[in-house]
Amino acid sequence: MIRFVMLATLLAGCRISLESDTTAVVQACEVKTVQSCMDATSHSDLAWIQANIFTVQCAFSGCHDGGNSRAGKIDLRDGHAHDHLVGFASGIEPSRSLVVPNDLRSSYLMLMLQDFPPEEATPPGSPPPDRAGFMPMSNDTLCCQKLGALERWITAGAPNN
Repeated sequence: MIRFVMLATLLAGCRISLESDTTAVVQACEVKTVQSCMDATSHSDLAWIQANIFTVQCAFSGCHDGGNSRAGKIDLRDGHAHDHLVGFASGIEPSRSLVVPNDLRSSYLMLMLQDFPPEEATPPGSPPPDRAGFMPMSNDTLCCQKLGALERWITAGAPNN
């Protein structure tokens, strides 16, 4: 029984899809024991996501800080992130919204964060061009637990909480 629980935990932690018997998809995230990653498992609120993801990994000089750069136009600073994500068109794929409430696979943000492969997006997409790349560009990829918090927030309707 213990081996089954350990295997189930390992598979869930690695975010492996077993839907296909030919290839398993391993997401770009890692389960981490850093406190902010551990805390993420009990959050789905924008306030926590803002403080622990957007502010520390996205909204700094030259990135999503409200500046005049292409990246700055997606303003992920406190008080601006919700309006610049929910229903906000991607500058890379203008036909896609960054966050579609209740719909992870249609939310381009999650594709950019490598939560799922582009071909699993709704509709299927392509990797971002090299000029943009996957996010976050200059930091480590988000831990699986933080991606989970974002998933729960979007699935809950992406409220401005």
